[in-house]
Amino acid sequence: MLYRGNLFLLIFLTSLVQACWGRDDVTAENMTSLRKYLLRDYDPYLRPRKIQADPLIINASFFVHRFNDINEKEESISLLGYLRISWNDEFLVWNKQEHSNISTIEFKTNDIWWPTIALGNPVGEFETFQNPFKIFRVSSSGDIEWYPAGLYSVTCELNLKKYPFDEQTCDFMFVAIGYSPDAVIINAELSNLQNRETTEWKVEAGRVSSMPYGKTGLTASFTLQRKPYFVVLTVLLPLSLLSVMNLFVILIPVESGEKISFAITTFLAYSIYLSAIGSSLPAKDNVYMVVYIEILMVLSVIMMVSVIVQTRLFFYYGEHHLPCFIGNTISEKILITNKGDVKNMLSMETSKPLKRRTWANSVMIIDKVLFISFSCVLGSVSIYYFDLMMAKS
Repeated sequence: MLYRGNLFLLIFLTSLVQACWGRDDVTAENMTSLRKYLLRDYDPYLRPRKIQADPLIINASFFVHRFNDINEKEESISLLGYLRISWNDEFLVWNKQEHSNISTIEFKTNDIWWPTIALGNPVGEFETFQNPFKIFRVSSSGDIEWYPAGLYSVTCELNLKKYPFDEQTCDFMFVAIGYSPDAVIINAELSNLQNRETTEWKVEAGRVSSMPYGKTGLTASFTLQRKPYFVVLTVLLPLSLLSVMNLFVILIPVESGEKISFAITTFLAYSIYLSAIGSSLPAKDNVYMVVYIEILMVLSVIMMVSVIVQTRLFFYYGEHHLPCFIGNTISEKILITNKGDVKNMLSMETSKPLKRRTWANSVMIIDKVLFISFSCVLGSVSIYYFDLMMAKS
């Protein structure tokens, strides 16, 4: 009795395993016979619908492995990912019990119909996706799945106005080619858009949606926030320190002869930073940071001109009196009114001497006025443009 119970259990487990795997006892003749049966009168140019008026539903989802690159100069973005595309072929349906319990079978890509999918906004040439394995696996219910994977590069119009505190939204459009929207419908499924950060960008959001009526395809949209720390440390911070250092050109004594050379050096430094940034950004006229650097260059030129004028006045007109200084005017009037009375004039000059102001002894006052004026202008401009760059949209 125990033996018969064990034998029954063994037979039950054997049948269960065969039912689960289903292809343990399938021969090559069985597979060939099924393939010939399914491909008999099969036309790979027809949509796999017995009633051709019915639309073919293609379920599609998009999966991201990682973002590869965002090129500001070319305004393009690339990522490594893959699509999951599935559809049902009504011409490739069979009864498993009638065909040795075969649940799946493989077909070459040339033997059956499969959708023509391509990127709708590629960087390079417009090319359709290929199946490198040249094989599709079909289930007994006619369901087929395809996983085209690769490095996808698309164009993306970047808004760099707030660079490096900018936020970008880019779309990856996948379209079906060769059929009208009524013949083939792509249904966008919930996708796993992994929010993997890169060294420069943070993925804020990602979503997949079907294209509006009139177009057959799906769109994967991503919102990315730039990490500004690298640009701040390598560009904005040195520029800020350079602008502060440029202010102290005014406080260098004129007698040292280093004012003009120092001003020219800071101007050249601004030019180098501007050319470096311009080579990495597209030719757009609304980038706040570029405008900010240009304003710093203009202020540097104005400082340089003021330093040159101040140096010339010091060395060529140093002993000349300031024409607008009130002390010089009063002194001259006293000398004219007391021209006949030398004794009275001498007593007045000895009792209350008047200091006459020249260009040479007025340099320090001019430096203070220029330093305060340029400090106010530089501070106002910096606060204004940093507020524009960091403002939330």
